[in-house]
Amino acid sequence: MQKEAEPLIRLEGVSRAFRSGEVEVAAVSDVELTIAVGDYLSIAGPSGSGKSTLLHLVGLLDRPTAGRYWFEGEDVSSIPEGRRNALRAGRIGFVFQAFYLLAHRSVLENVMLATVYNNIAKRDRASVAKTALEKVGLGHRIDFHPSRLSGGERQRVAIARAVVTRPALLLCDEPTGNLDSVTSESILELFEELRTDGLTLVVVTHDPVVSAHARRTVHMRDGRLDQ
Repeated sequence: MQKEAEPLIRLEGVSRAFRSGEVEVAAVSDVELTIAVGDYLSIAGPSGSGKSTLLHLVGLLDRPTAGRYWFEGEDVSSIPEGRRNALRAGRIGFVFQAFYLLAHRSVLENVMLATVYNNIAKRDRASVAKTALEKVGLGHRIDFHPSRLSGGERQRVAIARAVVTRPALLLCDEPTGNLDSVTSESILELFEELRTDGLTLVVVTHDPVVSAHARRTVHMRDGRLDQ
């Protein structure tokens, strides 16, 4: 009998609460979620529903106050900060609504920055960054600065920076929020190409058009997941 494949992500009863004075506010409550390798998941919901908090937990940018989280079979619920940093640098890529590019650096340099914390040899950083930019269709823009790029091109640079280290997981928080509909469609097509190459994607959005491109969608409301 063939052994069932280990999921990339498994959350069991995960919650995240914050203190506001004497009051404890539950941003995420008792989430159960499994994400397989190669999945393309949309987490949909209105502003304030807890979806970005959940994304931060999955991306090891925050810690749950209750529950357990397994990533690639490893219980990462309470691992030391150094191990969390290593996993984020090597196994998880991030794309946000704001592109977070350095204006005084070239496109190539912006992508190369992601390789510094991933044990990629210094002599290889420019080459792997150029390959990532070619993958997102920006090989001809490597010497440009962000101010000379369109919004869609800036987001493609951000995506190249996120995937240059060949992560297992790409987390996207409202990745088309600052883009027009035509440009958004081109970014969503790029996501599908990346998934075809084996990358697992999780996209947080309030836009049903963006959710429609995912293979499956879960909904959040008041910190709870409705699958």
